[in-house]
Amino acid sequence: MSRNQFASVFLSLATSTLLLLGCQKQSAEPATDEPTIDEPTTNAPNLRPLTAAERSTVGSANDFAFRAFAALRSRTIAAENLCISPLSVSAALTMAYNGADGSTKAAMKETLGFTPQTDAEVNGSYKSLFELLTGIDKKVTFTTANSIWHGKQYQLATPFVQQNHTSFGATVQAVDFALPTAKDAINSWVSGKTQGKISDIIQQTSADDVMYLVNALYFKGSWTYRIDPQLTRPAPFTLEDGQSKTVNMMRLTKGKYLRYADAQQQVIDLPYGNRQYSMTLVVPRGQTTLASVASRLTGAQLSTWLAGADTTSLELRLPKFRLEYEKQLNDALTSMGMGVAFTNQANFSRMLAGNATNLKISAVKHKTYLDVNEEGTEAAAVTSVGVITTSVPQPVEVNRPFLFLLREKSSNAILFIGQVTNP
Repeated sequence: MSRNQFASVFLSLATSTLLLLGCQKQSAEPATDEPTIDEPTTNAPNLRPLTAAERSTVGSANDFAFRAFAALRSRTIAAENLCISPLSVSAALTMAYNGADGSTKAAMKETLGFTPQTDAEVNGSYKSLFELLTGIDKKVTFTTANSIWHGKQYQLATPFVQQNHTSFGATVQAVDFALPTAKDAINSWVSGKTQGKISDIIQQTSADDVMYLVNALYFKGSWTYRIDPQLTRPAPFTLEDGQSKTVNMMRLTKGKYLRYADAQQQVIDLPYGNRQYSMTLVVPRGQTTLASVASRLTGAQLSTWLAGADTTSLELRLPKFRLEYEKQLNDALTSMGMGVAFTNQANFSRMLAGNATNLKISAVKHKTYLDVNEEGTEAAAVTSVGVITTSVPQPVEVNRPFLFLLREKSSNAILFIGQVTNP
């Protein structure tokens, strides 16, 4: 096969991500040396102000998160659950971006929102951001790993390898894509990096494949305040079509969280560990639909809601849910402006030695696993004395389809975003 036969050579890019919210080793109250929920955390070892370049890159990544979510949601059946890790997708695409040139590079830069940062600023910011996320909360596990798998008959361009190794810690492995052992090796790597929760991302490979760039992201966090599994009860959950189903509804009865509410939605921010990470829920109210709320969800709007939130100890009722989501992102990314990367006009000449120009992305595959539950085996007791009115306060219920985000607060990075329509 000639390396000039364009249609016979492909670049495949896959992102494999995991979000596991198993709330283990929880206590009913946080340690006494920790700040209250509405104070900034100061005991995180890696907590520091972000540089201007880092703030710009995080802002770009978050903007990409909202645009990617909107693009996927427009292609999703209204009743379908959805969960993506935009941080994983943008990391894998940035590794590919490091091998792009010409109009392909410009289109990817625009789609990823990197203007006006330089390549050096973008790559350096991802490196420092992942280092920050990894060690910022000792009660949360966050890991990320990257790898490049290429056909053994190809030699990668040295600058491409060096950039992705320096900025993303990417390992490089030569394989024979004509053999099933190539697929097995990639999937084994994915399984290992996601603690076995995602066992495969590649179904098959062929001799025509040139390269796979893979990002794996793993998160595991404990709720700051214990959710007692003995209080979980069956309860109704109203679906988008108005029908009702019975779900297992968790109850947080002794804890604190942030809540904002107006006539159209309520926003709940539930912390993990030392409160560097949180899950933010956006739940429609009244006659407002999930689509209406989703159409208004932007970084600026989320910041406005959270700025208006107050700390509350009202009982929170939240459904247990587990999502496994898999999607090819070609169409969504094309609609966002980088369609040229999937065509014969693509330019990834900076990937292979010799400036080969006959490469394009064949598929961007994305897979996530998410488990939100009340697991906690450590028993704890707490006594609190409160003064309330004689009327019983109404609990805060999440009993209809909602949006969710998982965020790190000091950087404001969005790790995951999605919707739960049928828990």
